[in-house]
Amino acid sequence: MKRKLIEKLLEWKELSNQSPILLTGGRGVGKTYLVYDFASSFYKESVYINFEREPYLYDRLFCNNPSTVDCVLKDYFQLSEYHEPVLIILDEITRCPDIEQVLNLLVQSKLTYHIIAISSSQVIDSMDCQFYKLQLFPLDFEEFLIATGNEWYIEVITVHYKTNTKIPDIVHQELLTLFELYLTVGGMPLAVNEYINTGADFNVSEQHRILLNSFTAESYKENSEGDFLKINQMLGTIDKQLMKENRKFQYKMIRKGATQALYSDALKYIKNSCYGMCCYKLTEDMMDKLTDDSADSIHNSLKSYNLDQNHLNFKLYLLDTGLLQSIITYQGIQLKEQHRKGLLENYVAQGLAANGYPLYFWESDSQAKLDFILYKDGMLIPVEVRANDNTRSRNVSTFRRKFDKVTDSIKISTRNFEYTNHVKYVPIYAVFCI
Repeated sequence: MKRKLIEKLLEWKELSNQSPILLTGGRGVGKTYLVYDFASSFYKESVYINFEREPYLYDRLFCNNPSTVDCVLKDYFQLSEYHEPVLIILDEITRCPDIEQVLNLLVQSKLTYHIIAISSSQVIDSMDCQFYKLQLFPLDFEEFLIATGNEWYIEVITVHYKTNTKIPDIVHQELLTLFELYLTVGGMPLAVNEYINTGADFNVSEQHRILLNSFTAESYKENSEGDFLKINQMLGTIDKQLMKENRKFQYKMIRKGATQALYSDALKYIKNSCYGMCCYKLTEDMMDKLTDDSADSIHNSLKSYNLDQNHLNFKLYLLDTGLLQSIITYQGIQLKEQHRKGLLENYVAQGLAANGYPLYFWESDSQAKLDFILYKDGMLIPVEVRANDNTRSRNVSTFRRKFDKVTDSIKISTRNFEYTNHVKYVPIYAVFCI
């Protein structure tokens, strides 16, 4: 199953002095499979160590004497005398008793080791700075097209995205149909493989149930009983939060008396486990600062934005839209336009996050709302998501009147490609191009 992130792994491999990679991502997104594929395709030899399944390997392989590491690894993994780099794969690195010790021993070795550490959590203590960080998300629609043998559509989409010209209607409708399939299957490799193997989506929801149960089991193992309960309660409301008209997260929907203070650790775990994505509200003061600053300083301003002070104004999205679709289906909810809007918004958030965008939204006191605010090519770009091809609204025009330095905007819907009045209309299936 081809993943686009392998291109970044190849770029890293060719660097003369590369730092170890830290590859994060939610459980089940295909991290280990991706690295295995990379190792078998581009290295003559590789070593795989899983600190969760084989914790004893730390004591057996990594002692305090750097000069013995090469011999121990060679003997234990029966490595040959190749002089080419050996790829060391350290899976579930957060379970390693001493990450710094392992890295130092490998880096100081006489042999050349390329190191990829894998983690289902984004928390790596103070060692974070020593890694070249990458995050793997579920398959986006482009990768889904490749996996299902429909890759020829990709060039059509990308060309029309760049030229802002309409795709022939028959192709546009075919892509909308394939996109509906993607919403059902989602991008988790287990579910995608099930669809590919059976040629149907009838058993996909069962694969989603397996993935959901797996996360529940993992969160139970890693947290106290009280924290586990709060995590489950918080996750149990994501679909309801996104199905309402105002999709900002409301603690009162968890239970009566629920507050941010009570659930802060639960939210932190959901984010660190890559199972949920937060989209934070940009305040008026922050927007004024961003639009007054030069383009070069905008990105740094966003990075330094104090999210802790705005934790009450955020939207919480699920790792994978296919999982969200199945959760909604389990509850027997008939998707009305309002519900579909939340589902599509989750899909867009997933696609934007996979493309490296931090997630922010904006709303005014007069209830004008924009689903996402992006920083791209030195500009702030408002993004609006619509559930159908009716893209008329005053949200973008209100935003542009308020912040006159902002010119272009993006509207995502089922409408075909077009560019008019500084608005770029992007079909919902083309989010991977943004």
